Amino acid sequence: MLHTVKTFLADLWGLTRPYWYSEERWSARGLLAVIVALNLGLVYVSVQLNLWNNDFYNALQNMDKDAFFHQVAKFTLIAIANIVIAVYQLYLNQMLQIRWRRWLTDRYLADWIGERTYYRLQLTDRGTDNPDQRIADDLAAFCDKTLNLTLGLMSAVVTLISFVSILWTLSGTLSFALHGMQIDIPGYMCGLRSSMRWWEPPSFM
Repeated sequence: MLHTVKTFLADLWGLTRPYWYSEERWSARGLLAVIVALNLGLVYVSVQLNLWNNDFYNALQNMDKDAFFHQVAKFTLIAIANIVIAVYQLYLNQMLQIRWRRWLTDRYLADWIGERTYYRLQLTDRGTDNPDQRIADDLAAFCDKTLNLTLGLMSAVVTLISFVSILWTLSGTLSFALHGMQIDIPGYMCGLRSSMRWWEPPSFM
């Protein structure tokens, strides 16, 4: 299993590395850095929206008109920021995919056409049809899946850390005595919430 994973990662790096060290490496890396920053910005907006929920419902509960309108205005800014960041993140992500796909397509088609590879393949392997179309489709899927899975994983990890930190801060420390011993459990709600999610029955709706 470990050998399979190592082989997969080595093959993945072998396919990914050439573009990021090519003549387009600086523009590609800069574009990727901006996309990562926007992804982190979306996580930050999600955290702010979570904090806003607490302040908004506190304002409703306290019947504080000034605080209510303040929170409505704050929500407007959060919504605008979320829309702007999400749109630019999607736009730049697709731009990077197109550039990466174009570079890979040019390279692989050059290898396919060069030294009459297409002709020799017809003589040695008649079971492969439309190799040029396969190259284009596979490279498009490779760029799309690699970027989206990598950025999605990063976003999920950062989101998890952010909201666990919030829950840890809100839960405080649970203190109780057991057989004459004082027991303190910091961030007890994190473990409690995880247990509740673990035992929650599946929903089929």
